[in-house]
Amino acid sequence: MPIFKNYPVNKAILFGSYAKGNATIGSDIDLYIDTSGKLKGLDFVGLLEVLVNTLEMDIDLIDKSHIEHDSLIMREIEKEGMVIYKKSQGYSKDN
Repeated sequence: MPIFKNYPVNKAILFGSYAKGNATIGSDIDLYIDTSGKLKGLDFVGLLEVLVNTLEMDIDLIDKSHIEHDSLIMREIEKEGMVIYKKSQGYSKDN
């Protein structure tokens, strides 16, 4: 997703019903991002807003720094998640 290139996102993973292929009309999009703790506060909210406006859907955005490594949700992400973005170079807010 080109959106992530404008933010310090190292990796984005789709998980939940869309990754499993059983999403319904009311399903939101579950996204896990790894920013190495570099996306905080208003910048995090800004990315969420851009995603919601672009995809025109509800988004549940979770940063790696927001959850415990051995949590149930992390195990779900590792087991069923689909990598949809992986950073190849540094990001630029000007892009």
